[in-house]
Amino acid sequence: MVSTSPVNQQSNMELQVLVFGPQARMVGTDRLTLKELRLPTAANEVLSRIGGTYPELAGSLSVSRLAVNQEFVDATALINTGDEVALIGLISGG
Repeated sequence: MVSTSPVNQQSNMELQVLVFGPQARMVGTDRLTLKELRLPTAANEVLSRIGGTYPELAGSLSVSRLAVNQEFVDATALINTGDEVALIGLISGG
């Protein structure tokens, strides 16, 4: 039987987001879980969901970026099933 569903159909997925340093300490874990996220989705939507799901991180998100598959992405980049996603907070140096 031939499937009639579209090839690029979105699906509700659970997305794991790696988190480091002070942000990991704020939430008490090194991995955030976003449930029922429709993938693919834009990076800015993931950041918004992080802020809603983990309010203790909301204040740090404006100085954070997402890395997808170990590369920084802009707000419109699409995140797909199977991508490695990491929240990277402000890093100060000197």
